[in-house]
Amino acid sequence: MAYLTLSGIEVRCSTSKGLAQKPTLRGPRVRSFSGWAQSGTRSRDFTWSGGTPPMPMAEAQALRRLIDGDGHSWDFEANGTDGLVSSKGLTGAVVGSVGVGPGSSTPRFGTGGLVLAAGASVTWATATTGRYFVGAWMRGAFSAGAWAHVIVDANGDQSWLNGEEWMAAGDLIATTGIGLGVGLVTPSALSVSNRTADTGTPSVLNIDDLVLLPYEVPRAWIPQWYVWGAAGQPFGVLPYHTAAGAGLPAPCQVLGQALDAQAVEYEEGGSRVQGQYMDFELWQQPEAA
Repeated sequence: MAYLTLSGIEVRCSTSKGLAQKPTLRGPRVRSFSGWAQSGTRSRDFTWSGGTPPMPMAEAQALRRLIDGDGHSWDFEANGTDGLVSSKGLTGAVVGSVGVGPGSSTPRFGTGGLVLAAGASVTWATATTGRYFVGAWMRGAFSAGAWAHVIVDANGDQSWLNGEEWMAAGDLIATTGIGLGVGLVTPSALSVSNRTADTGTPSVLNIDDLVLLPYEVPRAWIPQWYVWGAAGQPFGVLPYHTAAGAGLPAPCQVLGQALDAQAVEYEEGGSRVQGQYMDFELWQQPEAA
């Protein structure tokens, strides 16, 4: 088991800065004038702090954005237009016949999902420029009716199916009828569309746990992303993560914050590497009183 993961992505901690647990008490603990210790504490929350070992610069910058919860996610757990709102408040523009929320489909997670009839699409004005990765659990004719995890790196013209390299991103629509990416409908906007009619075999497309990460994802994260979902855990909901691993007493939802980083040159595999190590904090969400 990994020492620490965030939404299934491993976060390595250095031996000198393993996770430190700091409690925040909700309610006072005081000593009375007569010397008696008294507690008005109803519950406690924890802040977990740690630090990474040195890592290549690109990986360090991606980890910073993962910890900070950059991006958007969608769980489609509400009916109607509310179900199309991203975890950070973006509303979706619909074309064609779309079902969303409980009762619309058999979801991969929770009680609600998104289902697109042939020719339908949903677009969100994410204002995404530069490198990005987008992933979702999907079910349709392309997967013989089974849920499968699809990740697209449009800039790198690559896609992954269930954690393994699949086909060129530019071939997805023509081959599978899946439209998943930024700029397919509106410039700089994320869209998901059912283009199965283009393949000559129109069919519905089910979608759940849609995630947009507006940065380059290290390749080592891709199978971890899939394994996390395959084990029954959705990603996010961004900016929050589920923190888990041997360094924690139990999984918990956290809001992360990447802190100061230090540039360093180190040796790895016989080569000199220019990189960074950084400190971070994970603010645990409240436990039940």
